Amino acid sequence: MIVKQKQRFFTILPLLADVAGAAGLILLLPTLSGLFAEPSTINVLIIGGAFVVYCAAVYLIRKLEPTADAERVSRLPTWLTQTLTMRLLAIFFALVLAVLILQQLGYWESIFVADDRILGAGESSAFFVYGPGAWIAAALFYVLVLSASVRMTIEEVSRNYAGLALLGLLGVNGMLLLGTAVLQSTNLFTGWPGAIGAFVLLVLLFAPPRVWFLAKRPSLLATASYLGLLLFCAWQIV
Repeated sequence: MIVKQKQRFFTILPLLADVAGAAGLILLLPTLSGLFAEPSTINVLIIGGAFVVYCAAVYLIRKLEPTADAERVSRLPTWLTQTLTMRLLAIFFALVLAVLILQQLGYWESIFVADDRILGAGESSAFFVYGPGAWIAAALFYVLVLSASVRMTIEEVSRNYAGLALLGLLGVNGMLLLGTAVLQSTNLFTGWPGAIGAFVLLVLLFAPPRVWFLAKRPSLLATASYLGLLLFCAWQIV
């Protein structure tokens, strides 16, 4: 009886995280979007800090022990959790993150007015190559977090299992909220085509951590819940 109750509680963890994500979107999105609409170094620090938390959250999810019948019950295509798939999605995430950070630094506006004849060879290299390269390299740390081999040491019978699982899910949804705010502030997505494009982009960026979770704890309800949250985020971006 206790085991069944525990399993039922584990089932609703992703639903709780998604409800919290939707609530955060409703309450905080206008403020965050207004903040990111005016690029600044503070915004970069916020994104950088959120990225560190996000990496820790994804790592927690990957450390979770799967249920005994996860492989038998799971309906996920096996290619979704293959190293190559996760590595490519992680690289895509890193590149998008680097682009958004450089946008907050005003790089894309200044690149067209910077004069390499005035800057000199060293300053030009730093501005046009080493600066962007450093941000891309930092973002690529996510490749290791998402696709490298991990020992699953957070056992299902552990007291901390539920708390750490919820913490990981909330961390991912927190980054989803921040990403939604940044994308909304760019005003790049409009109308139905924009909504579809925003949804596809959010799926590519933020679905992989939930895929890892669903591979460990298969649930159609948790899948539908997260897709609903992504749709809600895409609708808010437009």
